[in-house]
Amino acid sequence: MKKTLALLLALAMILGAAACGKTQDPTVPATSGNEAATTRQAVPEPTKQTEPGTSKSTEAPTTAEEPTPAGPAIEVLNIGTTAAIEKAVNSEYAYDMLSSGTTQLPLVWQDTEGNFHPLLASFDTKDGQTWTYTVEEGMCWDDGVPVTAEDILFTLQYEDENGSANLKDQTDSEGKTTRAKYSAAAVSADGRSISLTLAEPNIRELGNMTSFRTLPKHVYEGKASLSDDEMRMGCGPYKFESFSKDSGTISFTVNPYYPAVPNVGKLVYRLFDNEDTMYMALQQGDIDMVWIYSTGVGASYQEVLAGSDSVQLISVNATNAPAVLAFNNARGPFADENLRHAVALALDYETFRTYVGSAAADIPNAGFVPTSTLGYKDTPQLKTDLTAAEDYMKKAGYTRNADGKFVNDKGEAFGFTLTYRSDRPNQVSCAELIKTQIEKFGGQVTLDALDSASYNAKTSNKFSENNITMEAALFGYTSAGMGMGSGLGTIYVDGTHAVQGGCQVYDETFQGILKEMSDAKVLQDYLQAAGKVQDYYAGHAPLVALYWDCLTYGISSRFENITVDTAFGLNNVNNWFSITEK
Repeated sequence: MKKTLALLLALAMILGAAACGKTQDPTVPATSGNEAATTRQAVPEPTKQTEPGTSKSTEAPTTAEEPTPAGPAIEVLNIGTTAAIEKAVNSEYAYDMLSSGTTQLPLVWQDTEGNFHPLLASFDTKDGQTWTYTVEEGMCWDDGVPVTAEDILFTLQYEDENGSANLKDQTDSEGKTTRAKYSAAAVSADGRSISLTLAEPNIRELGNMTSFRTLPKHVYEGKASLSDDEMRMGCGPYKFESFSKDSGTISFTVNPYYPAVPNVGKLVYRLFDNEDTMYMALQQGDIDMVWIYSTGVGASYQEVLAGSDSVQLISVNATNAPAVLAFNNARGPFADENLRHAVALALDYETFRTYVGSAAADIPNAGFVPTSTLGYKDTPQLKTDLTAAEDYMKKAGYTRNADGKFVNDKGEAFGFTLTYRSDRPNQVSCAELIKTQIEKFGGQVTLDALDSASYNAKTSNKFSENNITMEAALFGYTSAGMGMGSGLGTIYVDGTHAVQGGCQVYDETFQGILKEMSDAKVLQDYLQAAGKVQDYYAGHAPLVALYWDCLTYGISSRFENITVDTAFGLNNVNNWFSITEK
């Protein structure tokens, strides 16, 4: 599978690519760019924080009123992406993720060592419950209006009016209530700081703020509808310039009101229909780098690109989960824990690692979360054990018939529907492997390949209106998602989560562990609870990781001093200030 794709791509690409690979050691993170000569203060040196603490800018950025420095060192950077973007407005998920690296600054960013740093705002907490965010000096919207803490408060209120539960409880049509995340919010007298008090302490709250984007109150307030231009308003180092769906381009130019000038003068995103043509363009030099949100270069493409002098591959330890088999624990066949264990034991994880993962992929543990995760606990490695799998089938009331297929006492065959994204190559490959392996074991698998919208309507509490109907589904969990809430992927397991909750777990034991995690006021308490949740994953199999992998990014060999962001990879604001040409 993987090797066939690689061969086909290699034949399509330019002949004569050099055999010298450019892959960076996965254990060595990309340079932070601190050495680069830029017009902005250097990317902060990582400072490990093991308890709730503070972050303060060590140097105030240049204000917007001061003279603009000389032109950027890199005139234009062309970025390839397969993101499906229709209108290029902030309410569109794919564009929202893309613009987080250009116009829509999150409050903070996280480096590849797990440390948090200010981006739009610095942060401070004394107890892990009340967090104070102070807008960095000189931050302005695209129209020159200063960003204030009122904008942050307005964003929370605006989201509440659209179904979130930030400052007020939300009750759905079935009477299910989601409690408000915050119990209080207060803006400082000078308007630069906001103190947000969580309903429960969370020493990991900054992980949620790596994807929190602020809305301009002066643009959004009091309007029933917004123009496209209004929905593109940002406060980053770039401002929106143009979008053409016909030519497949989105461009951003430097924002003159930003308090510093990046090394790149213009960013042009080129939208590709498929990864084959995108990676061919990278190797040929038509684009300078590639970006797919929370996804690195696929394993089949890595094999080809690694042999090219024109491309360098940067690998970092991943905190995402690229391929997950999640079971619906509340309804359907997998409400029976025995069947979840049986399927997990019948799978051949070596095939997923070899044929779907990259060369750096590994067989995961039963505790599910990657080794680079804060709170990781060593649990048994997943393995194939057909004898144990058959024992679990018997406990569930299934025995083999004359054809070797598992049936219950009514003669009904064991089987399930596997839902997955048809536009995700790794999910397509994993689905085919699961079907082959489970049917060889004696079950039946019906493949349910869906587009993004149809998939979300079956697998997400928010998009299904709390009516998740999938029996089992393949997911790719992002680094940001794995860290949200209590972390360790719990938002995807917790049936009460307002947005995710695909595994539909309402078990009191699991909910109790989540409370322990959210109640933790010191790191040691959190780590203890984190160990318990991994033991729960291993013991009850609400989901399984099919393989662990590094995240590998592709960029032209012309560049150095590259900054990688845990949430957004190469497409991050700091990269545009650190990156230089060799």
